[in-house]
Amino acid sequence: MDIKEIINLPVYTESGHYLGKVVKVEIDPQTGSPLQYFVKSKNFLRNLFQGNLIIHENQVVSISREKMIVRDTLKKISQAVPSPIG
Repeated sequence: MDIKEIINLPVYTESGHYLGKVVKVEIDPQTGSPLQYFVKSKNFLRNLFQGNLIIHENQVVSISREKMIVRDTLKKISQAVPSPIG
């Protein structure tokens, strides 16, 4: 896909959670391949205090003309770390 088609593409996790829209793509100058995708969150306060989400190209599961799907890393982290509340 052309980079222009990726900008403003909605981004979802594998489990269907909406993360936001792609606002920028960092390209490897030597290969021309995408390295990272910058996603503006739907949450205004999160954007205000944390900036954009950065998604590395190896986290992307699929890209179509309708949406980008990324791995559910938060789910994997929460399963790996025991809850501090007993």
